[in-house]
Amino acid sequence: MYTTINSTRQGDRAATPSGFKRVLHDTERRYLATDAQAVIYRYFLTEEVPFEVVERAILEAVSLARLKHSAIDAGLFDCLVDALLDDRSFEIQETASERLYPSSCALC
Repeated sequence: MYTTINSTRQGDRAATPSGFKRVLHDTERRYLATDAQAVIYRYFLTEEVPFEVVERAILEAVSLARLKHSAIDAGLFDCLVDALLDDRSFEIQETASERLYPSSCALC
């Protein structure tokens, strides 16, 4: 499943090229409940939230889900988006082990 984003807003720092396609990665889909994924695609299609904010919210949601060991639902995702809209420097801190051994890194 992918979405095509047509951004025509002037002065948008994170404006996406016309026809840009964004697909949620397997890791993102694993940590985002289906209702949260639907919200993300809605934000991309309607452009009611800046692309940059949605991308940051996805990163923060995945970080939080990894800490919680459970998927993030739409309500919590919307809270993350609101927090980022209020304060662009908002960030969920990862644990020291997450920084040293990210899940994408294979240990032998």
